Amino acid sequence: MKKVLFISYHFPPIGASQRALKFVKYLPKFGWSPLVLAPSNSTYPKLDYTMLAEIPRESEIIRLPACEDFPGNPYITAEDFMHGWFPAVIKEGVRLIRTKQIDAIYSVSAPYVSLLAGVALKRLTGKPLVVDLRDEWTTNPFIQGPRYARDIRANHKFEVLSLQEADAVISVTEQITDTLYQISGTGSNRKFHTIHNGYDPMDFVNIAAKKKNKKFTICYMGSIYGLRRGVANQFFSELNSAISNNIINPDHIELKLIGYLDSITFPEEWPLHHIVHSTGYLNHKTALANAAASDLLLLFIDPREDTTVTSKIYELVRLGKPILALIPPVGSAATILAHTRTGIIVDSKCPSKSIKVIKSLYKAWRADAIKTKPNEMAIQKYSRVKLTGKLAVILDQITSRGGAT
Repeated sequence: MKKVLFISYHFPPIGASQRALKFVKYLPKFGWSPLVLAPSNSTYPKLDYTMLAEIPRESEIIRLPACEDFPGNPYITAEDFMHGWFPAVIKEGVRLIRTKQIDAIYSVSAPYVSLLAGVALKRLTGKPLVVDLRDEWTTNPFIQGPRYARDIRANHKFEVLSLQEADAVISVTEQITDTLYQISGTGSNRKFHTIHNGYDPMDFVNIAAKKKNKKFTICYMGSIYGLRRGVANQFFSELNSAISNNIINPDHIELKLIGYLDSITFPEEWPLHHIVHSTGYLNHKTALANAAASDLLLLFIDPREDTTVTSKIYELVRLGKPILALIPPVGSAATILAHTRTGIIVDSKCPSKSIKVIKSLYKAWRADAIKTKPNEMAIQKYSRVKLTGKLAVILDQITSRGGAT
């Protein structure tokens, strides 16, 4: 079995580590044995210790000390090269590659400095490199503006270097992949690939969808931060107005919020305040079970995020519940919902239009007439098992050809 060295700061128990975890979990099915470099401890605020049980027993996880502080601000600075994650990865990575007969290197961001660590290890050892960007880098809509201008200029050079040096470049949407190709300045897009995020079929074993609650239960699963705060706050304000104006009866509705809420508050004088149930951050399977027990799922994406697809969308789709999506009507997320036939799209520029949808679905719920007909074949293409197979193909190509795919 061939061996691949994973450079992944986000790895269990750190939250937001589903992508790397699922690749590590399923790569052995395709002839690849991962060795993972991950921090021993981290100040990252979201931890989920239940995910540790998903790491295959045969996988070797090397926990690096003195890496508690998450690198980047969020962009790379000179300080990131001097201590912590980057130098620890270089030192241990060289040792592992030389002693463990490593065949390839896989490095995933964030943090972006992980990609440069991969470049450094490739130069030092000659092993082929895959870089995987879970989000855009210098074009990331969440981290723009005058305060980041200097960092963006400096990081643009790092981004181009990483994209040019890598033997294969992966991102999570076709639009981001094309953007990275344009930034790279390379003559061919042959080594640029898209592997979407997805859902793990095993995560849905023993999770039963509740047919109907005593109250019409609307659920948002995931963090609300950055640009999405604006869309979420507008939606909550519109829902509160609908309740205040007796358009929606507060006795018959519940709003369940699962995850980290950044600066989202509900004034006590709001009628909405009394129907909100906020659970805070939950472990992954508990969060899925709560979503499965709801009647309507919510999705928020800011109008400026047309290339963005939150990783939660694939799990929402897999749950088979109706999804009210306040998102750009043209973009990656809208395409996924259209192909899977799982969502009702409301332009996130006009959150007020969502109230009409909620009223309609509420009436259907009372009459036991909410019906969804998901496109199961379209949903299955987002299985983490199948997506890991795509990564295995890329690894096979760069190791058999001795270079770029």
